[in-house]
Amino acid sequence: MVARNTLMTFAVPALASAALLAAAMTAPAAAAPGACVTKHGSATGITRDFAEYEAFLIIRQVTGNWPFQTDAISKPVYKCASDGALWTCRASAKVCKS
Repeated sequence: MVARNTLMTFAVPALASAALLAAAMTAPAAAAPGACVTKHGSATGITRDFAEYEAFLIIRQVTGNWPFQTDAISKPVYKCASDGALWTCRASAKVCKS
């Protein structure tokens, strides 16, 4: 059986380090106003229009522009393919910080 002191010495700091690393990796980097980046989104739907909408929605969500758009986003470019009953679309759009 592992002693409680041993568990506290090794497990707790390791979990805290893992949590800090995960938070740092998911935190978006603050971009300067006017900085532009190209973002991509992918989605599957029962119609092409729905798959395109969801792919663009992913871009808006990951850039913090959902539900209110605060940045300039270019018209998305879609690449779609039908897989029998479903459509899968990939969207690309340029997002410029306001």
